[in-house]
This record gives sequence, structure tokens and C-alpha cells, in this order.
Amino acid sequence: MGIAIQELLSQEYFKDFYVLAGAKGLHREIQGITVMEAPDAFHWTKGKELVLSSGYVIAKEPDCIEKAFREGSVQKSAGMMIKRERYLEKIPEEILELFDQYEVPLISMPFSAPWMEVMSQINTAVLNRTIRRLRINTSHMTFQMSNFSYKEQKIKRILQAMEAEMGFPAFLYDFVEEEAYYSSMNFQKIAKGFGLETEDFWEPSIPYTRHTLCDYMDMVRYRLVNQSHQEGPRISWIRVPISVNGSVQAYFAVMEAREFLDYYDEYSIRIAYLMLQGLYEQIVAAQNMGNIGFENFVLYALSATEDDTQKMMFQANVQGISMSTKYRYVLFRRADNQEELPNRRKEILEAYRKSSLIKYARIAMIGENVGILFLEDREEGWEKGHILALLEEFRRRVLKSCPETALEFGYSLDAASLGHIRQSIEKCQKALNMGKMIYPSLFAWEYSQLGALAWLDIPEEELTHMLSTYSVLLKDEKNIELLKTLKVYLENNMNYSATAEKLYVHINTIRKRIDKVNELLQIDWSDNIARMNAELLLRFLNLEEKI
Repeated sequence: MGIAIQELLSQEYFKDFYVLAGAKGLHREIQGITVMEAPDAFHWTKGKELVLSSGYVIAKEPDCIEKAFREGSVQKSAGMMIKRERYLEKIPEEILELFDQYEVPLISMPFSAPWMEVMSQINTAVLNRTIRRLRINTSHMTFQMSNFSYKEQKIKRILQAMEAEMGFPAFLYDFVEEEAYYSSMNFQKIAKGFGLETEDFWEPSIPYTRHTLCDYMDMVRYRLVNQSHQEGPRISWIRVPISVNGSVQAYFAVMEAREFLDYYDEYSIRIAYLMLQGLYEQIVAAQNMGNIGFENFVLYALSATEDDTQKMMFQANVQGISMSTKYRYVLFRRADNQEELPNRRKEILEAYRKSSLIKYARIAMIGENVGILFLEDREEGWEKGHILALLEEFRRRVLKSCPETALEFGYSLDAASLGHIRQSIEKCQKALNMGKMIYPSLFAWEYSQLGALAWLDIPEEELTHMLSTYSVLLKDEKNIELLKTLKVYLENNMNYSATAEKLYVHINTIRKRIDKVNELLQIDWSDNIARMNAELLLRFLNLEEKI
């Protein structure tokens, strides 16, 4: 909404402006300004403009105003301001009568008032009015909407003020929280009436036209197209993304259900956009500051000893971190883990902010391309499938921005407080290192997957060496069948008959396979230690998936 002529004239600057005719139309709304210095200038008006004139045209061609009234051009304008005592010492009575008849305000302006100054004062009055409406009174909001966070209160207030200001319902969709906010039920009613889903307001699935209103803000107008009923009702809306550091945080939309927005309405949208943009920038900055403090605490806790318990508690209190909250820990790193590769901290954190993880977990980067996710424990617990889905989405987002950065994860389903972070991360580290060798086709490994191997403190180099022989054999599909036979053979205490029965093959086939295995592996089965090593390694080679 712009500003009514009556409200404009109440401003201090306009105290020497007075109404000559059309006083009954002072409620008319100004949505723009134009200057008339040609007889047919009214033909080029869009509507709701305040027309400024020196009076030259009226003095030279007095019939032009009467003609414009007959054509209906003047009636569309908000009103007219004319400089007194420049070209017209007195406005003809017939012209005054026309302005009275059609209730279009005719206003006299001082001779000395510069055009630029008048226009600037009108624009300032409109902007100040809009800013006053959109200004957030925190104490009032808290009283009215105490069940909502400050962020929610501010968003709702801005949207409600937009609808009150312009008469158009407004909407915002927050990607991080996956939450939609509305100025009123009007937006949802209109959307439902035209079969629009939430996503349609930034990525329409119905035929539409697209018109850019502002490149810098990426402010566009979408208008639906009904090919089978072109004369029927159409709907349009203005869409503006709210982005921070190149990442879209939310989409802001204003519905044009009855008509297009006017000139000053776009000002209102721009002001609302700036307020929403500022809000999201504050939120992201606060999150970043809070996360830096959390990261520093995590780094301190990982290197702390039992003697540092009191210091750790003190640091937690300073940072506002709860030591009683329990987490499921996830350690992640780049799959290649090469030191010379560039640090992708920024991209990893950005992918985290865009992913669903942000709703469930905190993050701390503890090295170049190495970090920890803290999944807060909850009453319903955490299913392994849900965790894997979250990690897969996060991994996919990182790959999208950095194709060379494939993340891998080691995690534990055991919940523990930050006081036990070292033990938890050691489990994750073991799951990551050993799991990668035992199940190389996966990207995430859970500690309990290691089974008995988790209890063994086998140096990574030794485990790699122990698995090397089997890894070579696994490259040949024929050898996979031999190793599977060996696995069942050992599980059945080296009994040929039981093995044949389990595998549904002839006993002589089993004998031949075991003889072939012995040729390849050169293992002394009378040696209990050698036999135990083979049983353990075969158990975790995941042979079933390889056949």
C-alpha cells in the first residue's frame, strides 16, 4: 500500500500545500509520481499516480483536462498537484468542477518547491509509513505470542504487517526448519483453491510465466497459465529468496490474488525482504559463534585428562554447554584422507547447514576435513537406518559442492555424555578404520558391526596385512566360492559331511574345494591360532554380498 493524499498532506513539509478541489477524494492512495507537461500525458499513466504539473499545458490547452476526464484517464490517477502563480493565476472554474465531480483531489503547491524535493518527500513519507508498520515491538510480541521463539514472532509479525499494509497475503518457508509461516489463512485458502503445493511457490509444477522484477534480489513474479481456459481467473505471486553466504535459507512470497502489486507495494516488499534478510544473517552469525565455542570445547575435551575434569566443567559452563546431555557420536573424514588436498571446512559446514542433520545434531570440525557429529539422544532412540539416511544426505550434499570430497563415517549407537567423548570417539575411530578394511564397499560403519574384532586391539597396519591375502583372492569370483566354503567348513568344526549338507553339494566337491583353498592359503589347520585368525577374518569379509 502507498499513502493516502490526506495523510501525505498532514506531513510537515506539505503544510503550504492546500486542496483546490476534489476534497472528497483525499482518501485516494498514491502509488507513484509522474510529471505532466504534455496535453496527452494522462494516456501514459498506469493508475494511482500523483500527477505534478507547472500548469503550462492547462494554460496553453485548457481543453486537455476536460478531454482526459471524458476518456476516464484522470479518474485513474490518485490526484494532481499544480504550481500556483506560474502559468495560471487562477484555475478555471469548469476545471475545478470536474475535479469535484469525480472526487479527484487538485492540490496547489508552492511556486518555489523543486520537483525533486517534492518527489523525495513523498517517497520518504511512504517509506517511513511502511517502516513504522513493519517495526517489531519485542515486548508486545512476547506478550501476544509467548509460545513462539523470537525468530518465529518476528517472521509472523513481518508477514502480518505485509498483509495489513498491502492487502496481499504473505508467506515464508524456512528450509532449515522445514517450517511454513503465513500472514493469515488467506494465503493457504487461495493456494488450495488453485491446487498449489508449498514447493510450487519457488518451483512451480503447473504451467506458468516468469517475470524478473529485480535481478539483484532475484525477485520474480510467477503467474499461472491455464491453456484450456485462458479467459478464466489467473493467479500470480512475487517470490524472493532469503540467502546467507550463497545458501538459500528461506523463500518469501506475496500472493497477488486480485491484482498486481503497485509501485510502492514493491517498496514494502523490499523493506520486508531486508528485515527478513537481516534476521537470518543474525541467526547464522549467532549459530557460527556458538559453534566455534562448541568446537573449541570439543578440542579441549578430546585432549583433557582425568585431572582436567574441573577445568572441563568450568569451560562447559562458560560456553553454556550441558555436560549431562547424551549424544550418539559420528566421526567423519575424507575417504582418501590425503593431507595435501584442500581444506573443505567451509563447504562441509555449509552442506551440514543445508542437510536434515542440522535439526538433530551439532557439528565440530577437529581437523582438516575431519569432524564429529553429535546426535542428541532422544526418548524414542535412534534407528540405524535413520542415522544412515541422515549421513547419506549429508555426504551427498558435500559431494555436490566438492566432487572430490567423499566422506566416510564411523559411529557408535552407545549414548554418552561429553565427559566420555574420548572413549566414544575411540570407538568411532576403530569402526572407521577397521570397518573400511572389512566392508570396503560401505561408506559408514557402526562399532557393533566389528563384532569380536572390536575387542581386539589390532594395529591397523597388521590388520591390513592379515586381510591382504584374502583381498587378493576376492578379486576372482571363483575364489569367493572357495572362501565361502572354507567359512562354512570352519564353522562346522572342519566336518566335510556337515559342510556338504549346509551348502547342498556333494561331499567330494567340498573335499576338492578345501584342497584348493589349502593350496592358495598355505594354512596349518592344526595350529589353533592360525585357525582362529582365519575364522575371525572370514566372518567379517561379508562373503554373502560378494556372491
